Amino acid sequence: MYTLDLLLPVVGFGRQQAFNPQGRQQWLAAALIAAGWILATTVAAGLTRTLARR
Repeated sequence: MYTLDLLLPVVGFGRQQAFNPQGRQQWLAAALIAAGWILATTVAAGLTRTLARR
């Protein structure tokens, strides 16, 4: 659930506040957040392109 909370930027599960990552885990959390935003942007661009074709 914590990973999904970091990975999905739009949906909040409330787990991000329950943990305090340190060291490497903090970098991993930041990478998951960045990957989530990239994923959301890619999905939004794909949906926009698909809807524009119609």
